[in-house]
Amino acid sequence: MDYSENKINILFITLRSGWGGAPKHIDLIIRNLTSEYNISIAAPIEKPYGEEWYRISGKGNYFELPHRKFSIVKLYELRKFIIRNNIQIIHAHGKGAGVYARLSKLLLISRVKVILTLHGFHIDAYNSLQKRLYLLFEKLLSNLTDLFINVSQGEQNVCIQYNIYKKSKAKVIYNAIPQIEPGSDKIILKKKLNLPEDKILILSLVRFSYMKNIEATINIAELLKEENKYFFLIVGDGEEKQNIENEIRKKNLNNVNLIGYKTNSQDYINASDIYLSTSRWEGLPYSLIEACMFGLPAVVTDVVGNNEVVKDDFNGKLFKLDNLQSAANYIVWICTNKTISDLYSKNAKKHFVKNFTLDKMVSDINQVYKGILKNDT
Repeated sequence: MDYSENKINILFITLRSGWGGAPKHIDLIIRNLTSEYNISIAAPIEKPYGEEWYRISGKGNYFELPHRKFSIVKLYELRKFIIRNNIQIIHAHGKGAGVYARLSKLLLISRVKVILTLHGFHIDAYNSLQKRLYLLFEKLLSNLTDLFINVSQGEQNVCIQYNIYKKSKAKVIYNAIPQIEPGSDKIILKKKLNLPEDKILILSLVRFSYMKNIEATINIAELLKEENKYFFLIVGDGEEKQNIENEIRKKNLNNVNLIGYKTNSQDYINASDIYLSTSRWEGLPYSLIEACMFGLPAVVTDVVGNNEVVKDDFNGKLFKLDNLQSAANYIVWICTNKTISDLYSKNAKKHFVKNFTLDKMVSDINQVYKGILKNDT
């Protein structure tokens, strides 16, 4: 990345730079705003994003952080990096990155601006004591945060409900992706990807984690295994993959295929018939936005994030976490009703164009960066 004395110096912080929504979000910002800002990055050096960021940033503009761990030594080293690179804005992504960013501001005692994009405020993931401690911690750090960016309206509502900040201190900016048109038709893609041509394909693009609740996807597949025409594709990888493989063997399912991580995930969206998400919680999932862009009807859990990309009975169906049978029923209903399937597909494309185009996201973030420094002038 080329540096210029006439540009604003921004540091992006994340504790994940592997496959996932938050790293992808940062990557899109970096690639679309490099010409306007001097960009530095503090992140782990992981595939695919971290290694690429390190390559394009150069050693002087990249600070390596441990994966999802806090280190007091790294915090003080990061402080020196911020001073050396004359950082004016720190944009942190995720809870752990937010800790580094806001403690850095405290140590610097300077006018550096801190923006935190939460990518999901998952308060229900904690037990009662953890919840109280986390809320107290966030309220204290809120004083060191100049602006919160929420990736969904639902996420912002939860933050305000728990008094993390006042609404005047936050802005909702939806995740977004570059708009592209589908390429080959489904039959050609199924052949290319070696997928069953005579099956209805139900797709999930996920990180194998507790949050994504993939065991529920497997249970839905079990509910439909006797139908012999519904085939579940799960594209992704992660720490719980072995457990899911064991569960598939235990249930003796032959209608599920774990594809693994793929760089051509959009081909799998185009080849599929329905998108399925069984997440326990979300920020604003990129994979679901991609499915929306390509007009894929979706059946998803009624949780924050999911329910802003999928509008019930508009471009898909929402179901409760404890009612997997309803999800199975919705899949069958959509796939056996061409009028509904076509309507949901058409509406999904409209919904994408209205809310999730990359130009809008980049423009909104650009305005945030320029506006946050004007407050000091």
